[in-house]
Amino acid sequence: MKIMAAVLIATLLGLQGTYAGTTKKTTTPYRAISSAYITKRKDAWTFVTENRSFQFVELPDDEGNPGGNQGALLLLEETYHNEHTDGVEGVQGSATVKAWTLEPNRPRELRWTFREVGNEGTKQDRLFRVTAWGCCDVPVVYSYYSLLSGRKLYVSNSDLLEVRGDDGPRGVRLVAFGYSEMSHLSEPPRLQYGTDKNVVQCFSVVSSRQYYDAPEMFVSKIGKLEKTLDLRGSELTFIILLKYADGVELRVPVEADAVHPEKAELPEGYSLRVEK
Repeated sequence: MKIMAAVLIATLLGLQGTYAGTTKKTTTPYRAISSAYITKRKDAWTFVTENRSFQFVELPDDEGNPGGNQGALLLLEETYHNEHTDGVEGVQGSATVKAWTLEPNRPRELRWTFREVGNEGTKQDRLFRVTAWGCCDVPVVYSYYSLLSGRKLYVSNSDLLEVRGDDGPRGVRLVAFGYSEMSHLSEPPRLQYGTDKNVVQCFSVVSSRQYYDAPEMFVSKIGKLEKTLDLRGSELTFIILLKYADGVELRVPVEADAVHPEKAELPEGYSLRVEK
């Protein structure tokens, strides 16, 4: 039996254009319905929310210019379905994100759609991040999708590390580390390196450690541990450092914008396995 607790209607007006000597012209509004309800069973209640919303997103081109040749104006529709049952730890969630391309005097065109396990999401530069909340000893999982293509790129249990090179967004390099899914926690975590369009290199970090024993991740140029590096005007050469709470460290070199696993400094019992 479903008990309706609340129904929220979210309305967002479409693009508005103002023309010289005329009044504002408004396109047909885009609408979405959010809801919340309780499913009552004999032994427990399940609390369900389904939140839908819109946002306009202007993506710069590869050089960082808004509205450039490779840029885009998008309308995102986000839907988050979350369920929590009395007496059961955690919140089960799913996320669906749709993107439409918007161009003047043309109907909106569906660009891509993705669905992901997760509870909430947010735009992050030219990426979209879906967060699956952790529970007990299970880590938070961040899944990163390209806003340009809708393709899934990175999976991490912490924020992405960022290294800025020359040429705007084209020169940004990203580093991710983590376990991809809660159902795959027995598999080794993965280290990923690439851009906001493609994962260029991927490695499994093989060891006897368990998923709840995760390292902190840093990038370093001259010994100082950082979460971001600004290497504009110089070569993309630095160290990726994985540092565990017991003092064990893995040092993986990046030289001239390429990860070199054969030069990695790894303690006994650790290895890097190349993945496609």
